Amino acid sequence: MGYKITSEPFFIGASVTMTAADAFTQATISAPLDSLNREGLLIHAVYFTATQPERIVNANSSVSIQLTSTSKTALVQANDANLIAKRESIVLGGAAEFSGPHIEDFIGQEGPFEKMDNLGIVATHDLFLSMDSVNQVSAKSGQVRVVCSRIRMDADTYAALVTNELSS
Repeated sequence: MGYKITSEPFFIGASVTMTAADAFTQATISAPLDSLNREGLLIHAVYFTATQPERIVNANSSVSIQLTSTSKTALVQANDANLIAKRESIVLGGAAEFSGPHIEDFIGQEGPFEKMDNLGIVATHDLFLSMDSVNQVSAKSGQVRVVCSRIRMDADTYAALVTNELSS
């Protein structure tokens, strides 16, 4: 890929609150980019926090949060090319005992980021923060902190990324 980093790393933060329990909810994060100069974002790290799942007797429950480069209508899996990072928190419920929460991260990051880390490149103006849950009584909320740098791409790279993001 042909790009040049044009800024020091900076942070973008956002939050999302589900509209109801177990209802997929998405928030748009605006990232104003200069499309005339083929500007994009190089994602170095993604850090999530979210409400923990409730402990439901005799049921497994979970709360999931994800960051994507395109709008989605449901949570996506690892094979989705526009998934930047995802976290799932799971509680396994028995008759009187519970296990968890168990945290599963897909691409996200716990430790400090390195400037050379590259989770993905975003070429369009928006990122999308989404949440969903399973077997919850109340709506949940979550937050994200994205560490990124501005980049300038060559024409071929920019065209390929924009086409991919707009056609997904």
